[in-house]
Amino acid sequence: MNLKDLKYFSSLAKHKNFSKAAEECFVTQPTLSNQINKLEQELGLTLFERTNRKVTITEEGRLILEAAQKTLETASEIEKIAHRFKQPLMGKMTLGAIHTLSPYLLPIILLPLKEAYPDLDLIIVEATTSELVEDLKSGKIDAALLATTVKNEKGLKERQLFKEPFWLAHPVNHDIYAVDDITVKHLQNLDLLLLPEEHCLSDQVKSVCGLKNLETEGPMQWLHAGSLETILQFVAMGQGSTLVPALATYEGRINTQGMIVRKLDVDQAYRNISISFRKDYSKESDLKVLSKFIKANLPNTVVPL
Repeated sequence: MNLKDLKYFSSLAKHKNFSKAAEECFVTQPTLSNQINKLEQELGLTLFERTNRKVTITEEGRLILEAAQKTLETASEIEKIAHRFKQPLMGKMTLGAIHTLSPYLLPIILLPLKEAYPDLDLIIVEATTSELVEDLKSGKIDAALLATTVKNEKGLKERQLFKEPFWLAHPVNHDIYAVDDITVKHLQNLDLLLLPEEHCLSDQVKSVCGLKNLETEGPMQWLHAGSLETILQFVAMGQGSTLVPALATYEGRINTQGMIVRKLDVDQAYRNISISFRKDYSKESDLKVLSKFIKANLPNTVVPL
């Protein structure tokens, strides 16, 4: 007994006519008649009483029909659910993002993403790179937007999204204001403010400036800011300078009195943003669609990869 037999049975019970039931099921009348006979033999019951004039369902046939129709309805619902999830970006997805990217990238893409894929239930988790990598491995999140590669992490892979340049933020009265062409040497001489070491942005800024470590003692060492926004407030107060990712400057998001933000013309002054995930993630095709969508909605301050 299979679903096709139940469909034949249900159709014949509805039409009480072999010819009409066969037409509805897109089979020949002999084929439908043979399948009904096989079903009766398998069940050991007579489901229909046949005469030359009419077909009548038996009492036991009526009881079996109720169960058959419930089975067909359940099978149809299963097919609908499966079809739904064949569509891209449907259902729940937990996406991680580092602190220095999430507040700048996600406001750009979330509204258009919701409009394009209204059935996507996106949950955002902000954390440091190391925390997100562990969450990926443990399955707590489905994917993560990172600024460092996971090529050396067992069981993980990534898709490159875009190159994000760094811009320089400094006080308005700083000497570097008069410098037109800023070089790495100029950056090395700045009183740089950095995030704590657990944030990858800190190492990336030091790498851009060619610095292994900052001095452990100095006029800026009393500043211990936990967010980029707080550091920028210190810069506006004249307490130092810093490098900021380009998306943080998009559409005047940094509009603080006492501070100037300038684009750098330094080759290595950028970071690569990627979306990382487990190699065995069952919805990798969804991440391919998401990656394409993100790149299509980026501002011109960054470079899609």
